[in-house]
Amino acid sequence: MSNRSVFLPNYSIGDSAYDEIIKVCSNYGKKVVFIGGKTALEKASHLVKNLMEGSELEVVDTLWYGGEAAYANVEKLKEMKAVHEADMIFAFGGGKAIDTCKVLTGDLNKPLFVFPTISSTCAAVTSVCAIYTVNGVFDGLYWRSAPAEHTFINTKIIAGAPDKYLWAGIGDTLAKGYEPEFSSRGRKLDHPNALGVTLSKLCQEPLVEYGSKALADCKENRVSDDLEETVLSIIVNTGLVSNHVINDYNSCVAHAMCYGFSTMPKVEHNHLHGEIVSYGVLVQLMLDNATKEIDKLLPFYREIGLPTSYKDFGVTREEMEGVLQKASEVNDVKVAAMDITKDKLADAVDRLEKYVR
Repeated sequence: MSNRSVFLPNYSIGDSAYDEIIKVCSNYGKKVVFIGGKTALEKASHLVKNLMEGSELEVVDTLWYGGEAAYANVEKLKEMKAVHEADMIFAFGGGKAIDTCKVLTGDLNKPLFVFPTISSTCAAVTSVCAIYTVNGVFDGLYWRSAPAEHTFINTKIIAGAPDKYLWAGIGDTLAKGYEPEFSSRGRKLDHPNALGVTLSKLCQEPLVEYGSKALADCKENRVSDDLEETVLSIIVNTGLVSNHVINDYNSCVAHAMCYGFSTMPKVEHNHLHGEIVSYGVLVQLMLDNATKEIDKLLPFYREIGLPTSYKDFGVTREEMEGVLQKASEVNDVKVAAMDITKDKLADAVDRLEKYVR
């Protein structure tokens, strides 16, 4: 037997989620540093700052996170005087900005409050961080001891963001509907892992039901029940799974394929993480001979325009060799329902090409 702690995320959601800031954050100190992406800070930080007026909370500095979730950028932030003086960090943006702040606050043992401005990953409520080099190549994982102290999910901000981020978030979340079961299949699961794997079904089913309408609402910058259900699936459902399962079950072929594509700058720089992962979902399902699941997903993929072929990324079959080599080597595929090799991945890719045609 071993000791294990499972930390559940705390969050507020809705078009007035920021109204909770003073009540939630005041117990953690007074000095706040805003860190995030440039666009995210422009869109959301002034709303938060306005709500803080008249309270004891004080913004001592606003900083760009560096543009990549890289240890080098974390080290630069550590050198900032305001970061050391701050009682807490407010992180604004998408997954890479949030993960940078999770590493920063994990290393410095400071409270973290997260303000996702797009709904593209579960980073806002998870402990795990995906780390890249400053050039955008996947570098490894980092675990904060717990998720952020609180996450403020403002659906009005998310509805106002470009719909491509919600679209990519749907793609990333679909993977959590399949990877945990595929990774853990045939293994005896303890309570947290069994709970996480069971919950993973909620990372796929609501998206097929609500996702298309949510995207239409996002295009119109409209907050709706469909949008909120989709955002909850992307950020919260997926995060709950991630926080419950061990890392071996947290990811598999879908994400491995994404990390394989990260070796190609033209894909890494021109396509979103969740977009690439959604293609990896189909590769994993074909590897698993789960064509009935592919049949369920293909109409939805085609309806909202998710990729069904590596050609959708402008990649040739010859270029796929490097992608497949990298994908077969990452830790994500070390624990799975079968041995994952480059040849098996190549076979699945080729069979998928024929199947989707």
